[in-house]
Amino acid sequence: MNRSIEEQLLNPQPSTAAARARDFGIDLTLLIGRLNLTPEERLRELQRAMIEIETMRAGLQRQDGHLHESSRTDVATADSTSS
Repeated sequence: MNRSIEEQLLNPQPSTAAARARDFGIDLTLLIGRLNLTPEERLRELQRAMIEIETMRAGLQRQDGHLHESSRTDVATADSTSS
């Protein structure tokens, strides 16, 4: 990420969109962190999160004694594209 853009997000000028976002409570450092990742890295993180959510969902459904196939994410596909 361009250093001047990062500085503008970390120390936004008054009345800019970045300043309004910061004042609203948005953590702009998280935005900077995401923008520093490549699209491939962002996709890999998203796929890992999807797998983790599916794992938690499956565990909860097992606790409830049922498994809804219609709510299942294709974990194998997500996992194979993250390699």
